[in-house]
Amino acid sequence: MTDGGELLQSARRLNGAGRHSEALEAAWKALGQRPEDADSKRLAARLLARHPSLAGPGWREAIARLLVDPAIDPMAVSPAGWNLAFAPGGALRDTGDGAALARSIEEDPFILTLLEQTYVTRLDVEERLTGLRRWLLLSGAWPDFPRLVAALVAQSAHNGGAWLFDEEERALIDARPESAIAPAYRPHRAPAAGAPLDDAISDAVADMYRHWPYPAWTRVTVPRASTVPAEVAAVDGGRPSGLPVSARLLVAGCGTGREAALAAHRFPDARITAIDLSETSIAYAAERCRNGPPADIDFRAMDLHRVAELGERFHFIACSGVLHHLPDPEAGWAALAEVLEPGGVMRVMLYSKAARQDFHAARESLADLAEAGIDDDVLREARRRLLQGPAGLVEASLDFYTLAGIHDLLFHPQEDSFDVPRIARALDRLGLELLAFDLPSPAHRARYRWEHPEDPDMRNVEAWAAFERDDPLLFRSMHKFWCRKRRMP
Repeated sequence: MTDGGELLQSARRLNGAGRHSEALEAAWKALGQRPEDADSKRLAARLLARHPSLAGPGWREAIARLLVDPAIDPMAVSPAGWNLAFAPGGALRDTGDGAALARSIEEDPFILTLLEQTYVTRLDVEERLTGLRRWLLLSGAWPDFPRLVAALVAQSAHNGGAWLFDEEERALIDARPESAIAPAYRPHRAPAAGAPLDDAISDAVADMYRHWPYPAWTRVTVPRASTVPAEVAAVDGGRPSGLPVSARLLVAGCGTGREAALAAHRFPDARITAIDLSETSIAYAAERCRNGPPADIDFRAMDLHRVAELGERFHFIACSGVLHHLPDPEAGWAALAEVLEPGGVMRVMLYSKAARQDFHAARESLADLAEAGIDDDVLREARRRLLQGPAGLVEASLDFYTLAGIHDLLFHPQEDSFDVPRIARALDRLGLELLAFDLPSPAHRARYRWEHPEDPDMRNVEAWAAFERDDPLLFRSMHKFWCRKRRMP
């Protein structure tokens, strides 16, 4: 009998060879033999996230365990779970009988757990469940299904109240706001807090995140522990970085803290500071990280332009999806470069101007909604309009499925996207050198090497600019790259 360790290695080899169905089968067997092994759980979650349609009914028990495992991000495994729930014979296969569907889910811990642990990112599932929620409310039968109603309330808290409802439902909820089903439509929220900022654009951005903290998350998949120097060496072709194991690490614009939590798990020996201009987001982040990461995180409500006031220099700075929302992105980037140690490394993520064209078009089509100000109803109406049109990149984004995500995606008060030449100019001006671009897949990396054999280190910005021109959607999930501050001669 093959042991769990051999099965795990087999799953990795099969996955690397592109034999994903066989890899998933080997991972399932490995997880069955070693259900508490961290590597088995990580690999299973990663394979389920990338290939959810390959998981058959035999995976139901494993998915149920992973959904509540404190070391696994439930969002990684939920798509596979919803596939099973919606498959022939699954509890969500609607017969047109609201009572029968409600009973089926009320008695199905698997679907209840999916609703409680994650937000739904499938339109067919959302449509089925919003129809069921409407039946529960209008029929008055909701008190007969307490577990289902509680799960729908949890789902509403996850998605921020993103699911659509009509005026008939609104009138009933308005008439009984204290009812147990009301927060399944409008979740309870902590009041927004924070003092106004001096800069009008920064204050508008902060106010947005005070009301809609972003992104929504519950847990992260705990990565293998490493060190900052080991991580940087891996990016830099194995060259030693000279950085300390007990590195000082800054997460600049940490939002609700997910990136800071991942860093604290990955680098338990680092000293981590995380800053954000939204006090609401900082409170959200501190709550999520209270009992989680092994490394302490020093959360601070602070505009990154004032990062020098911390009185520290950092060996590693992570800044993901932040600079393009500043009034002057290069000025904010310069403030971070100023507190980076010589030889220190930044990992930066920036919107790609080329890849954002569909989102800009969607934003323009919704411009009239923003004229009177943004609220939850406006964000739901934006979802309604987009759902009435042809499917596009917007609906494919996870951000489409939460109110905070829709706001960040399409109604952000400030967006200034980048292309590769602009990134190159900023790097040169700030005394930074490119280490690597992250690519979506090994196939993209192989294609770059084939097209640009003259650039074995993959650091030629002119080649990268040409690569993006040939594939405008290459950086659909943002430019992700590493850079290092030059040492003084």
